[in-house]
Amino acid sequence: MFTRINFLLGFGLLVMILFYFAFSYLVILPLSVIAPDWAGIVAGAAVLASVGLTVQILSIAMSKLAGVATYRQGPNALAITSQAAMVSGHAALGYAMASWLGGGPLPNDFALVLIGALYAAGVAVGIMDWRQHATGAP
Repeated sequence: MFTRINFLLGFGLLVMILFYFAFSYLVILPLSVIAPDWAGIVAGAAVLASVGLTVQILSIAMSKLAGVATYRQGPNALAITSQAAMVSGHAALGYAMASWLGGGPLPNDFALVLIGALYAAGVAVGIMDWRQHATGAP
């Protein structure tokens, strides 16, 4: 059960990081130049929209990827690699947030890209492992 929850949490956080970059650079940044008074309002709406869309994407992932991170005979090397990448992403995000809550700076974009890369690697390897099981490959 941990592996399934870990996969879905990592996938959800990856989607949220992608929404952060999309809204920051494609919506908020241009809007702050054109109409700075509206940037804060749109940023709030973007947060609500991204959370709602993430929930929808996770619900789709739960139904379409029903077999991901579920193992009848225990995880293989790909599954362990996927889970390790996810846990590393959780640890890096936890460290960044603990640092920020402790009075440090906000995580910069490079740190978020690295955290997103860990989650993306975990999701990709997890799906690759699931597809390998679905096709019956060893």
